[in-house]
Amino acid sequence: MKILGLTDLHSGGKFPVDDLQKLIQKEAIELLIIAGDLTTWGKTSQVKTVLEEIDKIDIPIFYVPGNMDSKKSCDIEFSKVFPLHGRMKDFSGIYFVGLGASNKTPFTTPFTLSEKKLAEILDQAFSDVPKGKPLFVISHAPPLNSDADKLHNGEHVGSSAVRGFIEKNNPLVIFCGHIHESKSIGKIDSTLCVNPGPARHRNAAIIEIIKNNENEFVVTSKFALF
Repeated sequence: MKILGLTDLHSGGKFPVDDLQKLIQKEAIELLIIAGDLTTWGKTSQVKTVLEEIDKIDIPIFYVPGNMDSKKSCDIEFSKVFPLHGRMKDFSGIYFVGLGASNKTPFTTPFTLSEKKLAEILDQAFSDVPKGKPLFVISHAPPLNSDADKLHNGEHVGSSAVRGFIEKNNPLVIFCGHIHESKSIGKIDSTLCVNPGPARHRNAAIIEIIKNNENEFVVTSKFALF
């Protein structure tokens, strides 16, 4: 399975869907995932406009809102767009769970939650995943103390709830964003941790999941531009 991941679009309504579609076709992408901040202090109607534009793409799309999106933008759905905040979705035998918003920041952004609430939302979504099935987490907030959550000064500002969930449940992948300068592909134990950098600057990541001869999942990722 090949997945294309975006985060931090910060769109005013328009988005280069045609260029994104070319990358999807070139790489034979099967699923598009979006890890939040579709807008910048955007109202629900603005988030809806961005997702309606992206719905023109001809593959399924899973998204969560970010801290810069409206709190009420968690449930927007179109023919190919599926909201994943606090939910679980099976795609080709991989179980995706989603977490929007972010942990608290120094700024007054529309959608932040306490670490306790973030943990509750993740646990609730995970409760619907059958035992032993492969897990993929889409979270706007990156895990604390990872390659994906470092500011320019080196300070780690990610979510302890996301980190704790990863350490407890060992997903195949944690795909995240939020910290623009922390573009990275790293590991937390066996979990691949991917922050592709902001899609506002045409950044993306391709994640490939295959089963080897021992029936084990092998996950790789690479950066892409569109």
